[in-house]
Amino acid sequence: MQHLLTAQTDIQARTGSGPLPSTLITPALDEFEALILWGMRQWMRAHKERRCATGSILDAFEFSGLVPALAPLNRMMTMLVLGSRRSLAIANTPAAPLSIDEQVLLRMLNAARQRQTDLVESRLSMWMEQVSIRATAQAALLLAQTVYASGATAASDA
Repeated sequence: MQHLLTAQTDIQARTGSGPLPSTLITPALDEFEALILWGMRQWMRAHKERRCATGSILDAFEFSGLVPALAPLNRMMTMLVLGSRRSLAIANTPAAPLSIDEQVLLRMLNAARQRQTDLVESRLSMWMEQVSIRATAQAALLLAQTVYASGATAASDA
């Protein structure tokens, strides 16, 4: 099935691949979202290449003063990979357009940043069985708290 407005197939629209729509509007990402998106993509790339995912993002997180965010990011991504009912469309290259799954994850993490646990769990329920949702949501909440408290506070103080 093709999306009439974009001439993309369903899988192309979900993954951000295929021909780009003529009126593509990429949502603007704040510093929090850009860092998390980069971290998720690097994690996914390392995972697909069967390398240590945490090691591939350590330097950037260390440079940003966000080493405490590595554990919750790793936990969240591991739970997403292992607990999702389907393979999530998370790109493994930094320049790829945002997929729908990535947009949903960023919205979920923004809800986590504002401690909206019900909304975080609701978004995760689209992909995961009930038994995995709470642990994944807790990792997302901790990730958002750690990154936002460290990164956003430091950036706004400068």
